[in-house]
Amino acid sequence: MKLIDEKGKVLGIINVIDLIILLVIVLVGAGAAYKYTHKEAQGEIKTVEFQVMVPCVRPELAQAVKAGDKMVQGGSYTTVTVKSVDIKPGLSVNLNAQGNKVISYDPYMKDVFVVNEGKVNISSASITMGGQEIRIGKDYYVKSRDYELKGTIMKIEVKD
Repeated sequence: MKLIDEKGKVLGIINVIDLIILLVIVLVGAGAAYKYTHKEAQGEIKTVEFQVMVPCVRPELAQAVKAGDKMVQGGSYTTVTVKSVDIKPGLSVNLNAQGNKVISYDPYMKDVFVVNEGKVNISSASITMGGQEIRIGKDYYVKSRDYELKGTIMKIEVKD
C-alpha cells in the first residue's frame, strides 16, 4: 500500500490538501487552548509609565507637546498617552578657554521631558507599547498626530 495513492489520498483515506487544512485547524485550536488555560501565557494588564528625554528641541516644537496627547503608530492611535511635559533649558557640552569640557545651558534650545503612560499586557521579557519596545536607554519616538520627536527613555515604572 502506497503512502499517497494515484487519487492524492494519504493511505487511501484523506486528500493531502484536506489533511493540511485539518492539521492547521488542530494547531490553531491547541495554541488557543494553551493561551486561555495557562496563566503565564496570558500575562497581566499593567499600567506602565515611562519618561522620555528629547534633547535640543526648538522652543516652538517643545511647546507642541501637551499633556493628554495620544501617541500614534502608523495611521492609528495607541493606548499610550502623554501624562506630563517638562520643558527645561537645553544642556550642552562646550569647551572653555583652557580646552576643558564644561556643561552649559543653551540659551535657545530646550530639553523636553515627556512622561507617557499606558496599559499593556506584560506576557514576555520585553514591554512593547504603541508599537515600540520600552527599555531604558532605547530610542523612542514621541509621535502624535501633529508632531514627531526622537528621544531616549530615561526611566520606566510598572504599576499594579
